[in-house]
Amino acid sequence: MRIIEYVKTLIDRYKDFRTLTEDDLADFYQSKCDYYQQYVGVSLVVGTMFSSLYIVSDYLLGGGGMPTLIPRLSVLGVLIIYLIALNFCQNRASTVLADHIMAHYMVLATMWAVYYLDDRLNVGQVFIIMGLVVFTIGFVSMPREFILTAILFLLEIVISNIFIHYKHMYVIIALQIPCIFAIIASHILLNLLYLDYYRGRQKLELASITDPLTQVYNRHLLEKIVSKNALNDIKGPVAIAMLDIDYFKQVNDEHGHYTGDLTLLYIGQKLSRETHPDDYVIRFGGEEFIVIFKNCDINNACARMEQFRQDIEKAEDSPVHFTISVGLSMYTGDFSKTIQNVDHALTKAKNTGRNKVVVVCILFKQPLLRYSSEVSPTGFPPVASHLRYAFMKGSSSPSRTPSAFDALNPVRVSFTIV
Repeated sequence: MRIIEYVKTLIDRYKDFRTLTEDDLADFYQSKCDYYQQYVGVSLVVGTMFSSLYIVSDYLLGGGGMPTLIPRLSVLGVLIIYLIALNFCQNRASTVLADHIMAHYMVLATMWAVYYLDDRLNVGQVFIIMGLVVFTIGFVSMPREFILTAILFLLEIVISNIFIHYKHMYVIIALQIPCIFAIIASHILLNLLYLDYYRGRQKLELASITDPLTQVYNRHLLEKIVSKNALNDIKGPVAIAMLDIDYFKQVNDEHGHYTGDLTLLYIGQKLSRETHPDDYVIRFGGEEFIVIFKNCDINNACARMEQFRQDIEKAEDSPVHFTISVGLSMYTGDFSKTIQNVDHALTKAKNTGRNKVVVVCILFKQPLLRYSSEVSPTGFPPVASHLRYAFMKGSSSPSRTPSAFDALNPVRVSFTIV
């Protein structure tokens, strides 16, 4: 039966929903809010504007029109404030709060108008209509937020009864409670149904920022992690590397494009395995890759890229023997400038023999390595005598030990000053 299939589908989605982490849930509800906010916002605006027309029904019910004029028109003033406030709402919480305040003011303004009516027999029907307003804001709310607003709606009815003295108060409450339970159940189901859309959107977004050949990120990821020429969510030191497969055209010419593709896949997968979960591996174009090392100082990044270069050079499981050249720089806070620096360093590596790591030394900002004050005549740090010491003493990663760097022999790292 179709109903049984629906139930099984909902159970599967509930199990999937339970697997969401805290961060996933936050992103899920943000996505749901973004998706439904336009509908909720328009519904509140249209509902508010038409609610002011209840002045006509107030007149017919003995309110005289004038006493209810202020509460009925006051919603328009609050509506203007609501629309202005939405322009300053930067996250889901503030947007949902504005929606809830607008909806509850519509309820309170209605109660205020009812206070002046002589005929209150049809108040129960009015509150059913107000229940629809509360139902609307559930589209952008978490279940617990909606449950709280439903309880607040009932409390508003109960408290207003102290002043208004509704006839058949128990009938009003008896009508509202089943409606509220039905609305809560419908929004819980809506969450599970929206999860299917959310998962589909996740797959599409991932596909849009994933390189289909190497299965690492593509350069479209930069549109998400860089804003105003700065990396987002940076809480520690960051280093950026740009690497290039040496003589890749020769690989394609001598071994075929299929082998070239396998080589790109090999290096992409190897980079993914040997970087940390919070690092970014990006195929920048052709045979060029960018690695963004988060929470990693320049010393540690240099050691890691040199180790990776040696691993590639000595690899026995690669489709074809090849080497790489690497440009490396610390992130300065200016993303475009840092990319220029690593590109300059990569070009220097390729022009000075390839198969090496070239590190950018940014003067007057931060020491690159903890080497002695001795400086070579060329202006570069005395690499041969101090490099391994800097790797051992300067590494900030607790997982790295001095013995891990003893394998870096011979070290092919040079420096360039910008």
